[in-house]
Amino acid sequence: MDTNELKSRIKSGTLSGVYIFGGEEEYLIRYYLKLLCDAVEVDPAFAVFNSISFEGPEVIFEDIAEAVKSPPMMADYKMIVWKRANFSAMKEKALDELEALCALTSEHPYAVVAFSAADEGLDFGTPKRPSKFIKRFSDKINILRFDRSTENQLYGWLKKHFDASGVGVTLDTLKALVFRSGRSMEVLANEVEKLSALALSRGLSTVGVKEVEEVATSSPECDTFALSTAISERNRALMFDALVDMRSKRVDPTVIIGMMAKTYSELLTVSMLLDDGMGASDIEAQTKINPYRLKHVIAASKRYGTKRLSQIVLTLTRVDADSKYGGVTGYTAIELFVSQNI
Repeated sequence: MDTNELKSRIKSGTLSGVYIFGGEEEYLIRYYLKLLCDAVEVDPAFAVFNSISFEGPEVIFEDIAEAVKSPPMMADYKMIVWKRANFSAMKEKALDELEALCALTSEHPYAVVAFSAADEGLDFGTPKRPSKFIKRFSDKINILRFDRSTENQLYGWLKKHFDASGVGVTLDTLKALVFRSGRSMEVLANEVEKLSALALSRGLSTVGVKEVEEVATSSPECDTFALSTAISERNRALMFDALVDMRSKRVDPTVIIGMMAKTYSELLTVSMLLDDGMGASDIEAQTKINPYRLKHVIAASKRYGTKRLSQIVLTLTRVDADSKYGGVTGYTAIELFVSQNI
């Protein structure tokens, strides 16, 4: 089942059956589960009879079966929800019980049973090679899969949210927001609310990159931005400031060396692609680098050049090896590298 089929069933009022909402994007799982629950239209006065909720990785099917057998009170449907179930951990006995629940629900058409899967609690397999669970239950259960959204999908989704808040936004701003705050839709929804409120309080009609950089929460990946920015700009003072901050946070020096190696390797890759005559769009397609960040990476690659970047990557390899096998270690090794290469 896909979301269009779900919406069609909601529109037609044919809601009975068993549903599973799973995948990586928890925001969409919650959104569409709520959409189904709202469609059942449980009267608050009879919610204790018609809206039954459970939660936990281990499903107790006896409890669900008992709820299914009990008819709704003054309503056409009753909603039974089990949140954060772990289907991946189910043994054969539990799978048999789930199969029996499907049969039981078909005998009681007023019952709407919905599960949300815990993180990594449902193995879908691949389109060509579905998992054993999907093969067994795809014709018995309405299974909806919510994969992590692509960046282009996020841009469209974010644009709609900003529009709904009465604030305009440019594509560059959306790219900057995804780069800074990550790809979690739940996090991004909160950032849209915050940025929209900021813009409206200042009398701004649009949210710009400046506002994103000012107030948007940075993701763990973006927390290394100061370090990579210092490398990209060949700014030694900024680099030492970033190291002071990381030292205060007790970041493991080997982790920092890894971050630096990743940044320089990326710059080297882009520099070599530029040498081969590739343009920005071709490099983006090949490397999958966020387009907002790619502009900075290309500029930095040109700032260093392929020959210098190759030497730096080789030097970093030696720094890493020395720190592990008796050479200069810790922040001292990093500071020596920075003094000689930034």
